[in-house]
Amino acid sequence: MVNTIRQPARMAVLVLSFSGALLVLGKAIVVPKAAETQPSYALPATVPLSDWQTASSESLQPMPEAIAGQAYQYRHSDQSLKVELRYMTGDGDVNRFLFVHTPIRQENNRLVLKYQPSIGFYGVLPYQGRAYLSACMNPRGESTVTAQQFVQNLRTHDLIPARLLPWLTGQQPLLDRRCLWTLMSVPVTQADSATLNKAYKTLETAWFSWYRWWQPNFPPT
Repeated sequence: MVNTIRQPARMAVLVLSFSGALLVLGKAIVVPKAAETQPSYALPATVPLSDWQTASSESLQPMPEAIAGQAYQYRHSDQSLKVELRYMTGDGDVNRFLFVHTPIRQENNRLVLKYQPSIGFYGVLPYQGRAYLSACMNPRGESTVTAQQFVQNLRTHDLIPARLLPWLTGQQPLLDRRCLWTLMSVPVTQADSATLNKAYKTLETAWFSWYRWWQPNFPPT
């Protein structure tokens, strides 16, 4: 009796597996390979930030991994805040981004990872009179800093049944490797721990507001 029940079940699994393989093969044959070009997108000139007023905004110079880039200057009383935002594709490795695309370079090994529930991972570090905060905002899931976190986020939020059909029909990639790489900084007068901790607190408050605005406003595919 048990074997009689198991045989149809096994057959159903085999049929489903075979059908899935045929769909993938059909997609590979019928759907042409997408051109290896970056999508075109312009980041907004202004982004509201709680307790901060926009002072200026300008486009950043193009670079290979970035779809677009924008620099924002904010002010609050006598404080200033700089935010560089780059719409990236790739491995989501913030340490590598800092080394390759900023003057911080080798100092990226001073990046200290932190975590905020419902927002995700971010990193902070000091460099030449400024305190920095950096992270990648992902289309789905929480923010990440390391390549490992980025990949784990992809596996958790992209490898799901709901994304299979759009992938098979060529509407979107199975793994969405986009991220909004954010680099925030404020000036610091001293490099002592008390001064840096105060600066990090300012950056964290701004980052949480920044993240919450971008989550529903993430660039479309």
